[in-house]
Amino acid sequence: MDHGDGWIRLRAAAALWSITGEPQPTASVAEEYLLPVADRGGAFGTFLDALHILVGIGAISPAARATLRTVRASERRLSHDRDYRAFLQDEEIRAAIDEVLALP
Repeated sequence: MDHGDGWIRLRAAAALWSITGEPQPTASVAEEYLLPVADRGGAFGTFLDALHILVGIGAISPAARATLRTVRASERRLSHDRDYRAFLQDEEIRAAIDEVLALP
């Protein structure tokens, strides 16, 4: 989990959580994938995966909550696609953000 990049690291963190049931360090790793999208970069696929992991864990940090509020308030489409799939992915990601923001 400390080595690797992209989805490999995220999947390793999710696997660790599923085995141990301990939210850390999985939540911290998942939250790392939120900031790049807030900074108008990043990969939306791993962003969505991180959101699903955080929903499974059931809690987020105050910093992650602030980051997600920034992303949610953005008027840009949350997708790299430029056709009808952009709307679908944007709706899926925004729904997942809302689900995470509803966590305690």
